[in-house]
Amino acid sequence: MAHALILGALGISGWSLLNQARIYPTPTTFARITGTANRPLTLEQARLPADDHRLALVSGIDFTKSVDEVAAALRDKVPEVETVSHVFYTAYIDVDVSKGQAAAAAANTKLLAVAVKAVEKVSPRLAFVVLQTGGKGYGLMHPDKVTLRTPLREDAPRIPRPWADEVFYYTQHDLLRDLSRGKNWTFSEIRPDVIVGFAPTSNAMNMARGIGIYLSVWRRVFGTTTTGAGGLGSGNRVEVEVPFPGSLRSYRATHTDTNQDVLSKMEIFAAVVNPEGCGGGRAFNVADGGAVISWSVVWPRLCERFGLIGVAPPPPPPSSEAAIDAEAGTGTASGSTAPPPSMKDFIAEHDDAWVALAREHGLDEGAAREYNWDFLHVMLVECDFDREYDLTRVREVGFEEGVDTVEGYFVAWERMRSAKQLPTV
Repeated sequence: MAHALILGALGISGWSLLNQARIYPTPTTFARITGTANRPLTLEQARLPADDHRLALVSGIDFTKSVDEVAAALRDKVPEVETVSHVFYTAYIDVDVSKGQAAAAAANTKLLAVAVKAVEKVSPRLAFVVLQTGGKGYGLMHPDKVTLRTPLREDAPRIPRPWADEVFYYTQHDLLRDLSRGKNWTFSEIRPDVIVGFAPTSNAMNMARGIGIYLSVWRRVFGTTTTGAGGLGSGNRVEVEVPFPGSLRSYRATHTDTNQDVLSKMEIFAAVVNPEGCGGGRAFNVADGGAVISWSVVWPRLCERFGLIGVAPPPPPPSSEAAIDAEAGTGTASGSTAPPPSMKDFIAEHDDAWVALAREHGLDEGAAREYNWDFLHVMLVECDFDREYDLTRVREVGFEEGVDTVEGYFVAWERMRSAKQLPTV
């Protein structure tokens, strides 16, 4: 009897794991599916089927406590905890930035250590641990300091110090390697790039939600291509353009997004379908699986979904150094003499438009101002370099799932609309 324990179950990754474990690879793969979360939430509130009695959401387990305390909490709260066989670790603890990245690395590595040791205490059936990491291990946070050789491969060497000290994925992987030595369980490291998907609660790093809010407000302020400003068209076609809110370089840079459902399926695949090929601490890139993309391809299609026309960012003046760099594919083209405002500034200026939408559609009036626009700025503006993943290894072990990247956004937005996170279009 397989029992999946998903740590961090209400985030963008954990929620999809809960949802997919019900049906993938078969509806009977797991006899129990338990998720842990920081806050209490019913299955209905989490947008999960309450009539699936295998599902359980538990809260109140503080993984910053001692191993014994966490083990006691697991025994108290997790149904049939002694049957837990597969652990999916997507948890993360925020650390005050003033304490530095090294402190964040130490805290998150300790969190993982306590969680795994506590599960070992309560379940003799533990067979597999999935550790979800990401692109930071390739040096994506320091493209000006480390060499990025695309497509990024799992066998790339770790980045050098001092930048490596900021990557707690390294210490987490090493921890699991040491903990699993001589045990009956093994582990796999799964590496998504930026994850596109839905979470039932506020998620600081949900790119699809930020873009959905931004385009909803843009549509509210300027109207749509078919109706004109304010939704009161005169019958004439009015083309409402949305310039990409980054540079020409970031608009053209190549990458491979990771849909949340493709990611969760790969994590389940590694744990239960091919543990022999995926265990032993092997790492796997996961991405949508289609062609390598750029915002120049994705942005127009996303905007079209809102009745808008997505266009490239305005070029800098022809004589400027930035224009020369942009033409060559180097440097950052910051725009013309009147570049569009940043997403953060645009939303701040038009918060009243979001509030009006929220009141009309029953949404959270504070969602736009509370979203982490700095994160979206990093992903759309500062990520102006190629960072696509190589998927050879994941295909070699037999995982073939994939999705059209833009269609993945559409699915996420429909889930958000159903959960009253975005207005209907």
